[in-house]
Amino acid sequence: MDPALRKRMLVVGSLLLASFAIWWGSIDNSFHYDDEHSIQLNIHVRVQPVASELVEGIALFFTDPAAFSRDAKKGMYRPLLVTSFAMNHALNLAVGLDGYDVRGYHIVNLLIHAINGLLVFWLVRLLWPRRSWEVAWVASLLFISWPLGSEPVNYISSRSESLSALFYLLTMALFLQAHISVWRGWYWACWPAMAAGLLTKSTAITLPAALLLLDVAMVNRFDISRVGRRFWRWVVPAWGVAAAYLFLIISNGFLGRSLEKPVRDHTRQLLTQTKAIGHYLYTLVMPTHLSVEPQFREQAVANPTVLAGGLLAVTLVVALVWMWQRRHGSALCLVGIGLLHMLPTLVMPLNVLVNDRRAYVPMAMACIGIPALAMRFAPPLPLRALVVATLLIAAGLSAGRNQVWAEEGTLWSEAVARSPQMPRPHLFHGNAFKDRALHTQDAAQQSALWREAARAYERALRFPSDDDIRLRAHNNLGGIQLTLGNLEEAEQTFRRAIEHGPHYVDALINLGNCFVKKSRLPTSPAQREAWLEEAIGFFRRGLREEPNHFLGHSNLGVVLQDLGRWTEAEQSYRQALFLHPHHYGTLTNLAALLLRKAEQAQEENDRNRFLGDSEHLVRRSLTLNPAQDRAREILRLVTSARTSGGS
Repeated sequence: MDPALRKRMLVVGSLLLASFAIWWGSIDNSFHYDDEHSIQLNIHVRVQPVASELVEGIALFFTDPAAFSRDAKKGMYRPLLVTSFAMNHALNLAVGLDGYDVRGYHIVNLLIHAINGLLVFWLVRLLWPRRSWEVAWVASLLFISWPLGSEPVNYISSRSESLSALFYLLTMALFLQAHISVWRGWYWACWPAMAAGLLTKSTAITLPAALLLLDVAMVNRFDISRVGRRFWRWVVPAWGVAAAYLFLIISNGFLGRSLEKPVRDHTRQLLTQTKAIGHYLYTLVMPTHLSVEPQFREQAVANPTVLAGGLLAVTLVVALVWMWQRRHGSALCLVGIGLLHMLPTLVMPLNVLVNDRRAYVPMAMACIGIPALAMRFAPPLPLRALVVATLLIAAGLSAGRNQVWAEEGTLWSEAVARSPQMPRPHLFHGNAFKDRALHTQDAAQQSALWREAARAYERALRFPSDDDIRLRAHNNLGGIQLTLGNLEEAEQTFRRAIEHGPHYVDALINLGNCFVKKSRLPTSPAQREAWLEEAIGFFRRGLREEPNHFLGHSNLGVVLQDLGRWTEAEQSYRQALFLHPHHYGTLTNLAALLLRKAEQAQEENDRNRFLGDSEHLVRRSLTLNPAQDRAREILRLVTSARTSGGS
C-alpha cells in the first residue's frame, strides 16, 4: 500500500474512532426543546422509505418554509436540514426501527461532527502544507473533543449549526484545493457546497466575504492587483450564489417574515451583542460552565460589561488591522472568518440572546490555528505532554456533557443551577417535573412532583421575559391546577393567559378542558351540554389558529364522545394520532371508545374487531406510560370481554 494512502487511512480511522469514543454516550439521549415542533410533531418529515414519497417530501421542503415545523408560524427556510430529518425518519423505518428512534438521529449528528473534524484536518494541511501531519491531527482531535461541540452533537435541532458548518468548512477547503490542483472539479464543487450551506442555515451568507479574505490573504499573499485580475473567476461566483439565495428567500416570503417584527430595537441589540463578545470568547477558551441557556440578560443601557465587550471588539479590529499590515495571512483568515461567521447573529435580533452552538465555526477556526501556532514556538517535549493532557481533559468534560444531555430533567436542572435568573430554564424544568409526575404511579411522589413543577413555573414568571415564555408559564401552571381539580383557579389562569395572548392555542385548548371537567360534575343535563358545547368552541378556535395541534383534535374527540357523537369522536382521535402517533392519552381514549363500540356491536365480527383494535391501542399506550390507572382498567375490561366472548 502507498505510504501516503496508508497514513491518510490511519488518520481518518483514528479521528472517527476518537469521535465515537468521546460522543457515543450521546446515542441514547432524548429529544430536547425545539425537537418537538421541528421533528417529533412535524408531519412533513414523516416520510416513508419509498422513492416517490421521499422526492415529494423533499420538494416540499425546498418550496415551503412552513414545512420546517408543526406550527407554520415557526417556519424557517432550511430545506437541507429538514431533508436530513426526513431521511433519518425514512432510514429508521427502512431498518425496522420506529421513525422517531432517537439513536438514528444522534448517530447522524455524531457523524457530522466527525466529518467536520476531518475537514479541520484538511484545512490545516491546505493552510500549512509544509507542516507535519501531526499538527493537523492534533487540530482535528482538539476540535472533535472540545466540550463546546456537545450541543451540536447532543441536541438534534442543533444539527442546523453543525451541518451548516460542514458545508462552510467544505467550501473553504474546496476553494483552497482548487488553487493548488489542476483538476477543475474542485473549483466547480465549491459553489454547490456553498449553496448547500445556505440551504441549511442562513449564517452561511458570510461565505463570500470569507472566501474573499482567503483569496486576498492566503492565495494571493495580499496582492490586490492579482485579486482584481481574477475577480470574475474566483470572487463573483460566490456573491452570485449569495444573491440567488437572497432572491429565493425574498420570493418565498421567508426574509420578509423574519424582518417584519424584530424582537428588540437596534440600540438594545447593539448593546446586548457587544456584551456577548466577551461571553463567546470566554466560552470558547474555558468551556467548563456550558449551559443550554446561559445566564445572559438583554441590555438596554451601557454598563461596564458592555464597555468591556466594546473594548474587546475594538481590540479584535486592531488585531485584524495589525495582521493585515504585518501580512500574517493565516492568522488574519482564521480570526476574520471566525468573526464573520458570528456577524449575522450579532446583528440580527433573535429570540435567544446567546447560545453555545453559535461559536461552533469559530471553535473550528481556533482549533486550526492554535496547534499550528503552538508547535511553531513551543519546545516539542513539554508541548506534547500539554497536548495529551489537554485532549484527555477535553474528552472527559465532553463525556460529562453527554450525561447532562441525557434527558430533560438533567439538562434543565443544570440550566437552572447555572442560569438561575433566566426564565426559560425554570419553564422547562417545570415541564420536566410535569412529565415525571404524569409517568409516576406513587400518589405521594406524584403530588411532590406537581408541587415542584408549579414552583418552577412561578419562578419563571418572576423574571422579565418575552410574551411567549410568560404565556407558556401561565398555561402550564393552569394545567397543574386543572389536573389537581382546582377548576375555578385553572379557568382564571387560562383566561389571564388568553387575555395577554388571544391567539395562544395551548391556553385556548386548556380552557376548553376546564369546561369538559365542569361537565362531569353533578349538574343538569342542559348545563352539562352547554359546557360541552362551550368546550367545543374553544377547541375549534384553537384549531383554527393551529390546525396541526394534536391535543386540540384529541380533546375535541373526548367532548364528541361524551355527546354520543362516536363517529366524529373517532375521526378526531385518529387525526390526533396521525399528528402525534405516540401520544399515550389519545391511544387510551381511542381504546376506550372502541371498547364502548364493542359493547354495543350487534355482529360478532365487529365486536371482535373493535376489541382487538382496543387491546392493541391500550397496550401501546401502556408501553409509552405504564403509570395509567385508566389504561390498565381498559385493558382489564378488554381482556375480560375477549375471554368471555371466546368462552
